[in-house]
Amino acid sequence: MCDFFSAIVTRDHRVLFTEEDSHETIIARAGLTDTLLHGRAWVRVELRPTAEGWGPLVVEETTTPGWWDTVTDGDRVRVVADRVRAAWAPFVAARAAGQATFETTCATAWAPYEAARAAALAPFETARAAAWAPYDAAAVAAWATYDAACVAAWATSEVTRAAALATYETVIRTMDGYVPGERTRAS
Repeated sequence: MCDFFSAIVTRDHRVLFTEEDSHETIIARAGLTDTLLHGRAWVRVELRPTAEGWGPLVVEETTTPGWWDTVTDGDRVRVVADRVRAAWAPFVAARAAGQATFETTCATAWAPYEAARAAALAPFETARAAAWAPYDAAAVAAWATYDAACVAAWATSEVTRAAALATYETVIRTMDGYVPGERTRAS
């Protein structure tokens, strides 16, 4: 609301708006159909605030329909925007007061929350520390067993692979079309 005022002006010269300054929100809430401009009975408009009031009316359409009157409809939008702007300041003040109350309440509640959390966390940390030592001992032993199994499996794999490669080399050397130094048959 502080950056601009978005509205929809209808063919019967009503000015529709929401608290969100979103044309899409206005269209959805009003149940309007966003068809081609020549078939619509409404136009998107926008005003930007200035220190003196409002800047020029901006029509957010590529063209305007025949019923659109920039002066009359623009004046209607400005009147509504002025009323909204007047209501906006008390809303902002009330929201700021509510936010301050919220922050004070949260700050007051934080210390008891931290104390309760610390009291609950202490037994957990004690139990976790007691359980961690046996876990570490079991994990170290399991890791050593895993490493030994991997080393043994790799050694067996290398022996098996070397024997298979030797057999392969012997067979392909006797094949017709074998070119020494290469591991593929010539085409």
